[in-house]
Amino acid sequence: MPDTRLIERWLPIAEIGVESTRERTPMTPFPAPNRLHVWWARRPLVASRAAILASLLPADADRNRFLRVLGIHGNPLKARRAIDGALRSGVRVKDPYGYDRAFKYSPDRQDADWLKSSIGKALDGFTVLDPTGGGGSIPFEAARVGLGGLANDLNPVAALIMKATVEWPVRFPEEIAGAFDGLAAALRQRLEERLDSFFAQRDAPDRMDLTYLWARTVTCPYCDGVVPLSPNWRLAPDGTGVRLLPDCADGPGTPGRVCAFEIVGAAGDQFPSTVARGDGHCPYADCGRVIDGAEIKRQAQAGRMGEQLYAVVYKRRVETRTKSGKRGRDKWVRGYRAPRPEDDDGAAIRAALDEKLVEWDAFDFVPNERFPTESNDDRPIQYGMPLWRDLFSPRQLLCHGTSVEVFREMLDADREAGKLDEVRQAAYGYLALTLDTLLNYNNRSGRWDNTTGRVRSMFDRHDFAFVCSYGEMAPLVTGVGYDWAIEKTTKCIRELVALVRPDTGGGGAEPAGLFDSPAARIDPLTPSAAPANPAAPPPVTITCKSGDSLDHL
Repeated sequence: MPDTRLIERWLPIAEIGVESTRERTPMTPFPAPNRLHVWWARRPLVASRAAILASLLPADADRNRFLRVLGIHGNPLKARRAIDGALRSGVRVKDPYGYDRAFKYSPDRQDADWLKSSIGKALDGFTVLDPTGGGGSIPFEAARVGLGGLANDLNPVAALIMKATVEWPVRFPEEIAGAFDGLAAALRQRLEERLDSFFAQRDAPDRMDLTYLWARTVTCPYCDGVVPLSPNWRLAPDGTGVRLLPDCADGPGTPGRVCAFEIVGAAGDQFPSTVARGDGHCPYADCGRVIDGAEIKRQAQAGRMGEQLYAVVYKRRVETRTKSGKRGRDKWVRGYRAPRPEDDDGAAIRAALDEKLVEWDAFDFVPNERFPTESNDDRPIQYGMPLWRDLFSPRQLLCHGTSVEVFREMLDADREAGKLDEVRQAAYGYLALTLDTLLNYNNRSGRWDNTTGRVRSMFDRHDFAFVCSYGEMAPLVTGVGYDWAIEKTTKCIRELVALVRPDTGGGGAEPAGLFDSPAARIDPLTPSAAPANPAAPPPVTITCKSGDSLDHL
């Protein structure tokens, strides 16, 4: 076999580029590795598989067969041109690709036999090393094509993500989803017992509060009015929004200058923005002056920046009737309401935190470290959040601290009872990633997306941008908060198993392979009978150390 590899002579860059874009096409589910946990450098799975196999295959390897093993079972360039033409003409093109996204294809036994004959020996005779593995796309795709893997990263978060993405689905495909579901249910029950009183649902069961929308506040230096800051007051695309009702009290400098809020149904009735380009704008009719951005930062750093609830997003039960007049299936409709005095449980939250924080600090349940001053993004410090835990409001901090407290209690109890086998340890790893999901969404940087009607994550922009108005999930409502984060992790686990261990039936999910679609069955390269999936991939070893000191090799 000649020394020259396929990647040195040819790589279908354009086709791989189109398929890499399809992996992250909006309005379609991203691959499970991308959804499991946030990570910055997510390499496309199809490109990772192409790099691995093209580095092994000889330069004269069958190129059509190579595309097939990548999961490219049609002409993505032609499909892309058809889509571009449809965008120009306005005439819709139905399914221009004719096959599923490439990353969903799991190589089968016939693919493994072709690779073996092309390379000269079985794939399990090779090992792929990725010393800076990051999110784990390379080891994940190595495992999917039957290669052993060694992956490493200096960052312990990346190392944990790789274990959850590759190692655990490979080692525990049959047991891991059930083990995680059991732990998650126990954690969810304990959290409800401890946190339910801080999220009172006074209109239940016919109306449930889902999201609380908060505006950070400063005091106008000219009139002493409390100014809620928000770049806009839109709540939904249909014009629903908020109108501020500033109470001027007895004039500038007098007590009681605060804003109430009213929900309005038209964009023209919404209040103008109260902050733009870092500067605030006083909403009181007898003042109306611009508040310099430097003044806002001064107040924040002095601990004088507050927050005010300005709207609550809820879902309301609506009865439906069949044509015969019988009651049909209830619908849940989203709505918005202005805050009420009983929504303010700040005193109870502060009391609970005062009781807990000393213990939590001692046991490292909440982050008490300072935000680094030497940072390329020090806006949290500029806006009065010098500690990492300042990125969370008091109620959010109470929830997250309680989550860690319960997590540690369960872990310690299992350890003392001798129940902490390798599968259960992995399940706790997934549970930790689940709690991280809530950390990413329930914080003071989770802005309300008035187009999609949901809270965006803190790292939506991959930075620490200061957010003047933010959304807070109600974590205990059925299907929201913890339920949503747990369900997301469960789906990811099952999809990861289906992708990396199709030989097991995908842990309860059907493996998405070549022979799942009628379009694939008419491919001239497809045999009349679908061969069995390949055997389990070799083990994957994940380490966390410096990439230039891999002394375990």
